[in-house]
Amino acid sequence: MKRLRVALAGLLAATALVAPTAQASSSASGLVIYLHVMDNGTVLFHHLGSRTATPTCATNTARWAFDGSTPAGQAKLALLTTAYATKQPIVVYGKGACNVWGDTETVEYFHTMD
Repeated sequence: MKRLRVALAGLLAATALVAPTAQASSSASGLVIYLHVMDNGTVLFHHLGSRTATPTCATNTARWAFDGSTPAGQAKLALLTTAYATKQPIVVYGKGACNVWGDTETVEYFHTMD
């Protein structure tokens, strides 16, 4: 019984040390209204779709970010600029982290809407 208590106490202590997972946000369908490409490849954009709760790191809740210097980021940028130019709405899904731009949630993916 004593071993069980010690094991449970250890498990509870380990659980308390684990940080809670960040909440990833998503958006409703909306238009891209602002694009900014930095010299390091970071792409920032604003989107008019309403958004679910953002992670605590995303203090700029009107903006999204991704790394446009990678092949995956370049594919995202191609779709984003096309949607912007043709005024086609998109839906955005975040990663729950701000690892590309400190105050802006990083994009997991987005897709166009008809």
